[in-house]
Amino acid sequence: MRHEPTHTCEWCKSSDVEDGLLYHQQLPHLIFSSFNELNKKLSEVWDLTQQYLNTVKSVFEMRKARIMLFGSVEDEITLLRGKISTFIDQLVKFENDTFSMVDDKLKTIGYMRFTNLDNIEKAEEILNLLQSRLDLLDTTLGGKFKDIENDFTSLNNKVNFLGFQHRLLNRIHSLLPEDRDEHLISIIPRIWLKKNNRFYKKYLLVLTNRNIYFLREKGLFDVKLKSKETLSLSYIISKKFVSRLLSRNMLNFKTRLDSYTLLGRRESLSQFMIYFHIIENYIDYSIHKSSIIEDLKHYSLTINELKTNIQRNVSHLRAYLLNKRELKRELYWREGQDARFKKLFEQLLSVERKIHRLNESRTDGTRGTRGIDGLLRKLTREHTRLKQQLDTVQQRSEEFDDKWEF
Repeated sequence: MRHEPTHTCEWCKSSDVEDGLLYHQQLPHLIFSSFNELNKKLSEVWDLTQQYLNTVKSVFEMRKARIMLFGSVEDEITLLRGKISTFIDQLVKFENDTFSMVDDKLKTIGYMRFTNLDNIEKAEEILNLLQSRLDLLDTTLGGKFKDIENDFTSLNNKVNFLGFQHRLLNRIHSLLPEDRDEHLISIIPRIWLKKNNRFYKKYLLVLTNRNIYFLREKGLFDVKLKSKETLSLSYIISKKFVSRLLSRNMLNFKTRLDSYTLLGRRESLSQFMIYFHIIENYIDYSIHKSSIIEDLKHYSLTINELKTNIQRNVSHLRAYLLNKRELKRELYWREGQDARFKKLFEQLLSVERKIHRLNESRTDGTRGTRGIDGLLRKLTREHTRLKQQLDTVQQRSEEFDDKWEF
């Protein structure tokens, strides 16, 4: 037995030269992956932007249908648009600054194309830099993004309720008169109403800036809504909300000839109080908000500048950090995934056709049922297996595409 001194790598602690070379070869991939990880954080704003644009589009469609509830929605949309635009500008600057710092350091070491101990040390400095930028993104910009998300959630709650009203309006639209000066303020379903001390009956009430429409369901099997009565707001001479602890809440209002009593949930009756408050302070919506409604369809918010920067910078680092052989191997793998997906999909269709033919033969009686159940179970298991393989191939392909495209 004898003892000899051995030399180990300062970074990977290995005495094998091949291990050190392998670590050097992996560093470009680690830098590229870290930069991609940071860009994935930036891309979260893309989803919010698309949701925002869909919200703007839906509000515009509902305003065209003359649903005038929540008059502050347009103001919130305008305010949120300014916040998102400012936030995107900050993200563009952050991404450009990060790329400049990383690229400047990579230039000094020849983008890791030469095996050198100094290159390894500086490459690890780049990894630490990317980690610190990622932490900065989470702490500094993450808080602002959270505020925007909270504002968007508040806006979306109102828009969702407008959507609920819009769906009800589509159902009853044919029962309402065509009047361009009449604006829908709210629709309240499932209200129990008693007129002049008669029995309570269930109604759907449509509240506009001029009238209250009473709609009632008719029919046992073919249920349809029919208009029963129209009450002009100018006829109402008094109204009173009665809140009780041990019984239902009530809303009473009178005209010169009739008295009405409404029973329902507290939330539904409170909508009436809000409605009457709006009517008492009503400003013609078409005058007060017409310009904002028309401008909604021109509201657009994109993050093309951020998206373009990310694609350009990622393409630059991919071309300089990863060698051509690796790029070709990745692309060949992706083409192989497409070919495999096509083959599995054809097999899946073939199994589905066989299952369909067996089910038809069972129904027509053209073939004895003996053995059909066993074949169907076997084909069903095969169908499930192929479907799982297809899902796996598709998921891997999408992950590859996410790496190559923002």
